[in-house]
Amino acid sequence: MKRDEGIVRVETRAVDVGYFNVKYTLGRKDRSGTMEIAAGLFPALAPRLATNVFMHSPGTTRSDGCVVDVNGVSYFVGRGAVYYCSGMEPRPVLEDYSLSDKYLALLRGALSYMAIDAGASQELTIEQLVLGLPMSTYHRYHAGLAARAEGEHVITDPVGGTGSRRVIVQKAQVIVQPQGALINFGVQHRMAGQDGWVLVVDPGGGTLDWFLSRGREPNWQRSGAYPKSMLACANAVADKIDPAWKDQFDIIERIDLAIRARAESFKVGGKVYKMADFQQSVEAVLDESVDYMLSVVGPTANLDHILLTGGAAGIFFEYIKRRHPKLEPVMRIDEDPVFSNVRGFHIAGEVFNARWR
Repeated sequence: MKRDEGIVRVETRAVDVGYFNVKYTLGRKDRSGTMEIAAGLFPALAPRLATNVFMHSPGTTRSDGCVVDVNGVSYFVGRGAVYYCSGMEPRPVLEDYSLSDKYLALLRGALSYMAIDAGASQELTIEQLVLGLPMSTYHRYHAGLAARAEGEHVITDPVGGTGSRRVIVQKAQVIVQPQGALINFGVQHRMAGQDGWVLVVDPGGGTLDWFLSRGREPNWQRSGAYPKSMLACANAVADKIDPAWKDQFDIIERIDLAIRARAESFKVGGKVYKMADFQQSVEAVLDESVDYMLSVVGPTANLDHILLTGGAAGIFFEYIKRRHPKLEPVMRIDEDPVFSNVRGFHIAGEVFNARWR
């Protein structure tokens, strides 16, 4: 990392923009003598603003986030985005999500946190930025996403709306999302577990992704994605109570948390809803997505390792173990499922950067 009066240059960073959260890396930092990849996250919310000038009253906390402009529209993104939402924030699972204005706004929010962490008050240059896409959209959209990410991004300080910094991405690469977890797993275990066929199962917010490889070579024919995962599970519960809830991110997140935590209930509007009443609806989504995945993967007898990663790894692990018990001996949950993908992106970026140089 090079610094010069608020102008900083770093070699590698990575971002994973999802439907529930945006995850990003902050470079390697010393943790008890080990140089680990630091990472952070914020909610995937990008409320539109009528103005980028903020009222800031004494006694209130500073807005945690930033203002970014995309095609003439101002968005607030960051950990404090919830305080600027209208309450109606739909999260449709769109094939071209990576080319949407919301995606770019969220990406710029991640770049802002990177700049702050690096001490780049004026300008941050990132030599190599790595992003990820679901298997189902990678081939069609990876080139367009890389092109949008490269170049200059201007980010505004929300308090007063006058201060701004630039982030320049010199080179952007895009890989398939579950490949990140596989790379991270291989590095953490010094390639242990990659001597045979490894199936990475990555249930995210919008899609269920899976990636099959042996060593470093993927089997694209048996890898893929399905556009129903945890968001679809939460929406299925909302459909049974009030379909309008599907456009209210706060309620959907309460339901999602209840599903992931295997809670007995959740509360909305002072009323308690028992999760047992909606288990069939959740199971129907899991049945549909996992059945489709296994139909594409094909015979599973030759699988040596199944690695479940992502925020919903625990839910899918228990479901697959229960419905397909023969797979249990080769199944394991990623040690850090939330950040595994983005840390794998970062490792890939370090390799790309070394070659690029």
